[in-house]
Amino acid sequence: MRFGLILALVLAGCTLGGGKVATPASPSNPITGDAIEVTSLEAQTAVKPEVGGGPAEPAKLEPPKPEAVLPDAANVETAKAEETLPAVPPSEDAAAAPVLSPQEQACVKSGGRWSVAGKSGGMTCVRMLRDAGKSCRKQSDCEGSCLARSNTCAPITPLFGCNEILQNDGAMVTLCID
Repeated sequence: MRFGLILALVLAGCTLGGGKVATPASPSNPITGDAIEVTSLEAQTAVKPEVGGGPAEPAKLEPPKPEAVLPDAANVETAKAEETLPAVPPSEDAAAAPVLSPQEQACVKSGGRWSVAGKSGGMTCVRMLRDAGKSCRKQSDCEGSCLARSNTCAPITPLFGCNEILQNDGAMVTLCID
């Protein structure tokens, strides 16, 4: 019984505005503007079809027949001239494969990629490492370098720019390569 009384009091307190009747908003609101007036449109009458026996059928048109193209003298002469021209031999530059330097050949053979090195613009062999992302505590745990910030093995070698790495004794040093 008490529970029902408490519930009734709580629900009575939840009414908005203390039970007052809501009043319409002021006619001129700076955000929404003036009140909108709604008017209905009058219904239009339907157009009645003409009395004459149903819908009109579209006229059946046949597609135009293609005209036979007869070769004229100018077209025949240019066609003969094109047939008599000798074939152009392929250029020697297109047939020759690019020549790789011995360093570049060794890089590609070892599974590396010959690319631009750092900001200097020189070329070097960049290799992807098998243990990339593996957890490490010192450089000897990795094929390349052990990155100090993430304690993971470096994904490539060499690392360009400045990188904090862990040495074989576990000491952290900053290695900068341009």
